[in-house]
Amino acid sequence: MESKHRLVTLFIAATSFAWLASAAQAVEYHIIKTIPVPGLHTVDFSTIDQQTGIMFVSDRSNKSIDVVDTNSDKLLRQYGGFKGVFTQLETSGPNIAYQDGDTIWATDAPGQIRAVDEKTGRIKDTINCGDTLWRIDGAAMDYKDHIFMGESADTPIPYLCWVNTKTGKLIETGKWMPEATAGLEGSVWDPATDMIYLALPEVHHGPGAVYVIDPHTRKVVKEYRQPPGDECEAGGISLNLEQQEILIGCDHKGQTDVLDLKTGKVTELPILGGTDQTAFDPGMHMYFVASRRGSMGPVLGVIDSRTHKLVSHPKTAKLTHAVAVNHSNHKVYLPMIGNDEAFDNDPAKGLSCLHGCIGVYAPE
Repeated sequence: MESKHRLVTLFIAATSFAWLASAAQAVEYHIIKTIPVPGLHTVDFSTIDQQTGIMFVSDRSNKSIDVVDTNSDKLLRQYGGFKGVFTQLETSGPNIAYQDGDTIWATDAPGQIRAVDEKTGRIKDTINCGDTLWRIDGAAMDYKDHIFMGESADTPIPYLCWVNTKTGKLIETGKWMPEATAGLEGSVWDPATDMIYLALPEVHHGPGAVYVIDPHTRKVVKEYRQPPGDECEAGGISLNLEQQEILIGCDHKGQTDVLDLKTGKVTELPILGGTDQTAFDPGMHMYFVASRRGSMGPVLGVIDSRTHKLVSHPKTAKLTHAVAVNHSNHKVYLPMIGNDEAFDNDPAKGLSCLHGCIGVYAPE
């Protein structure tokens, strides 16, 4: 029943709120609040469960998954027991988390996917994907069939690790991808087709691609190649069901790509770049890119999905590269390391990020 509810929520979010369209074109996004997270200085990705509004932040500095209620903008709890920062980012964790039922599934190092009891915060199971050093990094969750796809992005030959989240059992590991010569990056499940999209920054040392993977057979059923000369180096991706396109955040400075899923055409936009995670708000028709080292410095890039124009670019803290958006209240959340900059440390506005925080941005 819960999964059916989640699917309905995803489809509604992709096709409703059309009345916001005209208003969204003119708005600017600003930081309106900070949620203090003491000791936050190294994070990976963030995800929001759109059914509940609960956000999971992969807080490597505190060796925890930080659980935030984006309806009340409060840090609820921190679930510990993860690897934390170990030697280098590629051997650290946690890295991304999703909730399915009463379990939070999170990627960790070395080569692990962990199951956390949502009520107690206890790590109740650990799935070993086979590596003894490198992390499982990105992941996608198929909520319909309860399949979790973890990515070993940093091993000499990248591979995928598959887990059944209903039974808690390993389905398959070692799906080697030798053509992924710069690792694996963002992935997202498509509830309309029941497929998973996976970004490859490079294919055989050339331009990257977005693969379409069937989570049942775990085979690549289609490849969308980026054109010759495209220097994007794909990172995070966001699926736009209404327009049947994917925004590709590019690590290459000064560029963001858009993939048309109907034609396979890739449009290279001269916007920002230096991006890791991206997000999409179907109600506001806006893409969000966490541009940590792009052409404008560390900013939240806001791109109108209908015009593919940059409409707002408020400042963020240095190294900020995770972003998530609540589809109901349209607020955008960026975990930011401790800093003393004026934009997120203003007592008159109740803003403080001296020891680490999650910056809350909203349209005004």
